[in-house]
Amino acid sequence: MIPWDLLEFKKVTLNNVPCLIVRPTASKIKFPTLFHYHGWGSKKENHKFLGTIFALYGYQVILPDSNFHGDRNPLKEYTNENMMKYFWSIVNQSVTEFQEIKEEAKKFYSVDENAIAVSGSSMGGYIGSTIFAKNLDVQCLITFNGGSSWRKTEEVMKKYLDINIEKMLDREQAREFDPLTYKESFYPRPILMLHGDVDTSVPIEIQRDFYQEVVPFYQEDQDRICLQEYHNMNHHISIKMVESAVKWLQKYLNPNSIKNTYL
Repeated sequence: MIPWDLLEFKKVTLNNVPCLIVRPTASKIKFPTLFHYHGWGSKKENHKFLGTIFALYGYQVILPDSNFHGDRNPLKEYTNENMMKYFWSIVNQSVTEFQEIKEEAKKFYSVDENAIAVSGSSMGGYIGSTIFAKNLDVQCLITFNGGSSWRKTEEVMKKYLDINIEKMLDREQAREFDPLTYKESFYPRPILMLHGDVDTSVPIEIQRDFYQEVVPFYQEDQDRICLQEYHNMNHHISIKMVESAVKWLQKYLNPNSIKNTYL
């Protein structure tokens, strides 16, 4: 683990998007890099500690603000009404912005282009899942209580919340941004989903559906896709989840080249 005082924290703008970077201070190296997206009603600073944990293990973490959050014209209230109005447009915009964010990060912040991962919490899990699906150069996906199956989300929202996604998102958009549209291109890239089994915000049925749809494509190495369910946990991130995420990155996005600079 890298000493705490050898980390740096930077507020930067990438593709006109306010971002927070947390990383080791090592110079003249390329960093394995994790792009992490916050959830609805949150902001990049709220995930600074999570980013710090990953950085202590040798990763550069880039935390963007999504539109209408943080430093990007934040809403006065994050009500259910506003969620219905803005949620999917925010997700789609964050996905669309990613390519240029990544390219600017590669140009200015020493990203190892062969070691890029994306993660997200709740809404950020929706964002991260679609980014992973649409960008083959993203090598790894981690979701914390996120949603990776838009079709199941539609079903669940109708069932539990009496919300019709079709009123919020047209069918063609739904197909374009649903990660499952691209499921044949996932393997062998590793996918870790961390989820409470009594989540009332993003019900776990959504991730179970995604897992069942995608796991047949991982028959050669099923260890590369994992859904970890946490008993009696609602919509929260636990220490155990973070530990699992760190171990997953260590296995599939190895930062040994950075660690060696501190020996």
